[in-house]
Parts: sequence; C-alpha cells; structure tokens
Amino acid sequence: MEIKLNDVYKFRYNETWRKKNFDTNWCFDGQLIVKQNSEDEFYLEDTYWDSSESKTFTLKQALERGELTFVCNLKDVEKISERDLVYYANKDLFDLSRQHRCYQRFYKRKGAEKSATKMEQVLKSKFQEIEADIEWKSKELKWTKEKLEKLQSGDMNICI
Repeated sequence: MEIKLNDVYKFRYNETWRKKNFDTNWCFDGQLIVKQNSEDEFYLEDTYWDSSESKTFTLKQALERGELTFVCNLKDVEKISERDLVYYANKDLFDLSRQHRCYQRFYKRKGAEKSATKMEQVLKSKFQEIEADIEWKSKELKWTKEKLEKLQSGDMNICI
C-alpha cells in the first residue's frame, strides 16, 4: 500500500488490537491524515487533537492494528459550509470533522458542480416534512377547538 502526503483515511482497529487495549476510541477520531516528518518519512496522524498530543502511526503500525480506508487527499478538496451540503452529490462531499464531530469541517471535491438530483431530493424531503407538519397542526387545531368548545359549554373534564 502506498500513501501520499495529505491523504485522509478512515481507520478502524481490528478485533485483536481492540481486545488487547482498553477503550481504543478515547480521544481518537479514527480519521488519519498523512503527514511528513523532518526526515521526509510519512506517518499517519489522528485528527482528534489537531496538536502534538494526537495519536500517530507509521503505515506498518496502522496496517498491523487495523484497517485503512481511503477518503480523499486534502489537495483535491475545498472547504464548504454545512449549509452548502444540500447542493452537491454525496459522492463529492467529505465530512472531515474532528473530536467526534464537535468541530465540524465539510469539504467538497474541487471542481464539483451542483447536483440537480441532490437538490431535488432535499426539496422533496423538505416538502414532505412541511406537509406532515401542516397535517399535524391541522389535527391539533381541530382538537384544541373541540376542547375549547367543551370548556365553554361548562365541561371542565378536558386535558390541556
């Protein structure tokens, strides 16, 4: 396996390593970025701390301890805001958030164009959600009106 500077990988410990070590996900995102040390050697650094306290692995250590899945290279993506996720196809989007999503960072593939299909899906979903809200509010309005009429006719045995 060959890694390049700024490659991003999802990492998952294997069962053997998890059994030998307590709480392998403590202060660990499982999202590794390839960096280069002063001797020009590549290593993988977890994104949880974004500092010198981050867990690091050589490629050999990572492969012995778990499984790497390529996500993207940071040179091939550009940062976007969360509100822009609705415009692009899922295949062009990357969630590179850290600290178990406390610090959210979203990226899209450079050159990715807006997806009419994704935008339509988002609007249809929003439409269905609004329709369901209207239906519920209509029923709630009807029930509230009935309770008010009962109260006004002297029946205090209602649930508000």
